[in-house]
Amino acid sequence: MNVLPSVSADAYHADQVTDGPTLSKSIIQILLNASPAHARHAHPRLNPDFERKEESKFDVGTAVHQVFLEGVDAVAVLPYKDFKSNAAKDERDEARADGRIPLLVKDYERVEEMVVALKAQVAVHPEGPFFANGTAEETLVWEDDYGVMCRARLDWLLDDRTACHDLKTTKASASHDSWSRTALSIGADIQAAWYGRGMRAALGCDPEFRFIVAEVTPPYAISVFAVARDTLALAEKKIDYALKTWAKCLRNDEWPAYPSEIAYVTTPAWAEAAWLERELREVAA
Repeated sequence: MNVLPSVSADAYHADQVTDGPTLSKSIIQILLNASPAHARHAHPRLNPDFERKEESKFDVGTAVHQVFLEGVDAVAVLPYKDFKSNAAKDERDEARADGRIPLLVKDYERVEEMVVALKAQVAVHPEGPFFANGTAEETLVWEDDYGVMCRARLDWLLDDRTACHDLKTTKASASHDSWSRTALSIGADIQAAWYGRGMRAALGCDPEFRFIVAEVTPPYAISVFAVARDTLALAEKKIDYALKTWAKCLRNDEWPAYPSEIAYVTTPAWAEAAWLERELREVAA
């Protein structure tokens, strides 16, 4: 059980934190939503042909996340209008090899504007302040009860360990109703439960896990979320299933894909009810 404060983001995502493969939140999501075969294919230590895809397009959310948590050294601002020239491409590739995000000047200006707005909001939030008096980007490594080596990377842990803050950005709405629906689709429940396990195992503490969600368009409004206890309890069951599956696959070196049985398409109750309602309306007419 370890806390590794100096692991780079690239090293973390390449799973260069232990001698063997570790299980992460993203791999758990693949196990739950797809299959062990898909999880193995996506794992940097288990797939000999694994190559992490670098996004060629500008992603304001990723850049803001890095600059907000790690400062301007996390990016390389390049003096070009685009990345079409060979010189621009070479400097872009050098920045990535150095573990930094390459940004054009115009894109960095947008990132800087959002970071300024975000810092101003989190500093005065009535439930905050957030991302203060703590440590950014610590990596946790621990062995779970199933004998599985696990890893997690915390955005921000308060020094008093009462809370852990995770920054999320969204191109949609950060309103309470909207992002509450988004949360489960992106595995926010799994992340909160998984990171909770990691902090209990590696740090001996159980902070409240909070998502600070920021919109990437002006006025860059934020909302704060935590996962309800009943949702966390269900997420724990999902994680236990993933751990058992992962341990068995590692032990036997067998990574099955989808079940071979024929699956039957059924009509959801809401769709059937909608059709019956339509029939009744047409008969009445």
